[in-house]
Amino acid sequence: MPKDPLMYLARRDAYAAFLTASDAEGAVIWRRLEGGYGSLDAALAATRESYAATQAAFNMLDVEGVGPVEQARELMDRLRALHRVDAAPDGAWETYTAARTAFVTAARGFLARN
Repeated sequence: MPKDPLMYLARRDAYAAFLTASDAEGAVIWRRLEGGYGSLDAALAATRESYAATQAAFNMLDVEGVGPVEQARELMDRLRALHRVDAAPDGAWETYTAARTAFVTAARGFLARN
């Protein structure tokens, strides 16, 4: 049983929101790199929207400053690196996936201890 059930739920929801936003941003990047947007304007609009959602969700974690903040920052760094390329370098998606897994593992661990 968590020490503070309300804090546990708030953190769990914040972690899930960040993960959902970063997954959506990853999907936008994938679609852009695969040429799935009909125009540059559509790709830019989707990129801006997904970037802003991930940043907003990250800010919730960053403000508290405890838990898997560093792992979240690393996951964002991996996404930002993919925004800067026209083709994903070898191993880029694996690095992103590893950062995502590290975030999930850290979030679960933090929730279990608190």
